Amino acid sequence: MSEPSLLQTILAAHWPQVQEQLDKRLPAVVAEAVRTCVEKALRCRTEANGFARFRCADCGAAHTLCFTCKSRFCPTCGRARAAEAAANAQGRLLNVGHRHLTFSVPSELRPLLFARRDLLSVVAKAAAQATLQAVGTRCRAHPPLPGVMATVHTYGRDLTWHVHVHVLCTEGGRRADGVWQPVHLFPAPQYRRLWQHCLLSALRRKLKNDRSLKRQIGRLYRKYPSGFNVHVRSHYRNGKQAGAYCCRYTGRPPLSERRIVDYDGQQVTLSYQDYRDGQHKTLTLPAVEFLLRLMQHVWPRYQRDVHYFGLYQPARRKQHVTKVAQASRFGDQVRPKPALSRRERLEQAMAERDLRCPKCGGPLVFEYVQLPSKRHATQTQTTTKHKSGQLSLRM
Repeated sequence: MSEPSLLQTILAAHWPQVQEQLDKRLPAVVAEAVRTCVEKALRCRTEANGFARFRCADCGAAHTLCFTCKSRFCPTCGRARAAEAAANAQGRLLNVGHRHLTFSVPSELRPLLFARRDLLSVVAKAAAQATLQAVGTRCRAHPPLPGVMATVHTYGRDLTWHVHVHVLCTEGGRRADGVWQPVHLFPAPQYRRLWQHCLLSALRRKLKNDRSLKRQIGRLYRKYPSGFNVHVRSHYRNGKQAGAYCCRYTGRPPLSERRIVDYDGQQVTLSYQDYRDGQHKTLTLPAVEFLLRLMQHVWPRYQRDVHYFGLYQPARRKQHVTKVAQASRFGDQVRPKPALSRRERLEQAMAERDLRCPKCGGPLVFEYVQLPSKRHATQTQTTTKHKSGQLSLRM
């Protein structure tokens, strides 16, 4: 069993106090998801979460490798989840230029989205719709259809509730007449007005019976005459660079453990960079308040934070890719790199690892795996199923 991480230590010490406030501070669907995530995080890298048993071929010493929890809430496992999500996303991206945009939700709407987590998908769709409409205006006769990937984030750098959408859009689109139309102009004022219109209209349709919300929406139109905040950010020359973007924004946990600079048993100190002035700052919170602030960003079960639109629409993605390749003069350059299956990723990872005995340095031979359920350990013959047994290491 490995040493517990810092977050595991904080959770184990203060989880009983947090449970008492969980239902009062968080929506019911989020509180339920939090209990599941914390249970996984506390079992992470322990025998209770399952393990694989190895034996040294030279000295015969037995070694145990405990499984991780695979939860986004866990900072240790979150990096692996983010890398896996980025690999899946990169398999969808066309190998063309992409532009990164950030759509921010005004503070007046954040309490509504905090209580109604199902509306976060409406926010993602509104950001994508604004992007599709803006790119479509680049050619009035034949509006180009771009590929759009929208990732919803709910956290600021200080873990406050700050809903925004990271949008990755192709710098161009396929026109109805079969021509690939390059697009390099992404004017922020146009996106701000479209973002405001699409978001408020979508919320009004979703909550059409709420009269107070309609009045609030009307006030937001008057309060923000130039639209909601949109940042036109990085440019990526090809799909490979855009895939690197996915590693930073897709599937990552709200907090990296490296940002916890101090914990004295009662208080937690975080480091973060304030985007308003660009200064590095620290924030000290009681441990219970820190955990509650972190847990408010847990996603309800079965709810997605990454959405695809336009050329990346899942139902028609293969069809769109074929048509884009025909429309482009560089057909081989626009085809996305096929994503590896989970088994292929495991095989690749295991082929790169050479497990050695920490005592004598001899090769470790897989013996069996114990799953976290109450079922008996699955015994595997090391002579005939050595390769499949190693694949069970990252189940």
